[in-house]
Amino acid sequence: MDKPILEKDGTKSDFENTIQWYVAVHSHPLNKRNYSYAIAIDNVLERNPFPIADFDSCLFGCYESAHQALNAAVEEANKKVVPPKILHNR
Repeated sequence: MDKPILEKDGTKSDFENTIQWYVAVHSHPLNKRNYSYAIAIDNVLERNPFPIADFDSCLFGCYESAHQALNAAVEEANKKVVPPKILHNR
């Protein structure tokens, strides 16, 4: 992947857990006038179950502007749910 056009990172807390997220906007792999995003949750790059292109399974969406792609990526990162810690009774 080429160098990102825009990037943003942050954290999200649910229950007692905190996750880190990172999003990066890139040119769309097939339509260079549009933009897509990659997202990593806790340093793990998400894979698109329906890849945009055979050669790039980490990009999501097709947006007219880089800022639209960035906003969609941040919204998606904030949707990720952190599972609660499992408590064992002793």
